[in-house]
Amino acid sequence: MTHSGVTVIFNPRAGGNKQRFLSSILQKAGVKVELLQTTHPGHARELARKVRAHQRLFVAGGDGSLNEALNGLLDAQIEGHEVPPLGIIPLGTANVLAVEVGLEIRAQAIADYINNPAQVWVRPGLVNGRAFFLMVGMGADADTVANVSLKLKRLIGKGAYVIEGLRNIIFPHHRDFEVNIGREQYRVAGVVATHAKHYGGAFVISPDAKLTDNSLDVVLMPGSGFMALARYGIALTLNRLHAQTDVSVVQTERLTITSHCGPAPLQIDGESAGKLPCEISLSPYPVRVMVPQAYADQCNGSQNENRDAQNAPLLQITSR
Repeated sequence: MTHSGVTVIFNPRAGGNKQRFLSSILQKAGVKVELLQTTHPGHARELARKVRAHQRLFVAGGDGSLNEALNGLLDAQIEGHEVPPLGIIPLGTANVLAVEVGLEIRAQAIADYINNPAQVWVRPGLVNGRAFFLMVGMGADADTVANVSLKLKRLIGKGAYVIEGLRNIIFPHHRDFEVNIGREQYRVAGVVATHAKHYGGAFVISPDAKLTDNSLDVVLMPGSGFMALARYGIALTLNRLHAQTDVSVVQTERLTITSHCGPAPLQIDGESAGKLPCEISLSPYPVRVMVPQAYADQCNGSQNENRDAQNAPLLQITSR
């Protein structure tokens, strides 16, 4: 499909530095842009649902804004519409998707990516009907996301999560989850079901995970209390969480999770989003995601550029 233009969804309430960075990116890209500004929570989802398939849609924001747009595209697909490819202009706190696909957060690098993106097919995850690109988590990470100070987040960015994460390690919540994967049942205190190898920025949570996989990597953490959470936290910063002797990583297309400790929060793509129980699966609707060429090359050439979504059956999606 030939793409006739670029549409950018942007939150005008973002800080002045982010607006200046976006202006610099678009100026260097030198392309005509339709800028759609959000006015309220959930607006990116509404706007994305209406973008025509011949456009290239970029979200200027963080992983949470991108998640909204992703859900808008799936809404449109469910309604029977073709949808545009989706890309990211990273202006958020952690920018995990940008890290995942190797997009440098420099104005010129992003401008080059806007002008010459490759495309891969991704089956988003679904949790209780809501789509996610990267991951869904429950346990200490979801407690951190649910309780982080938004004021502090605006002031110091990722540092706000570090502070809240340390508080949750020192004063942990009691968490007890039952995870059902096929015929197997696990009793754990923390779970992350991920489509991505990276977590919280550049930390590696599951080194074999890939956005284009036809499965999710489920990271199961049975330990609770200060010592276990501190050990998990240190291991994550060393990119060795998956190698802990009590941590399991299971690949699956579907799982269910229930809580044995009362209502417990979920985080979806780094945003707090409801409570357990939940059912997690992969969407039957693949979306085209714009990525740097180097990342597309890593996907084994099975999902190369410029395929029409209507001609891309699920069997063409890469599996490990």
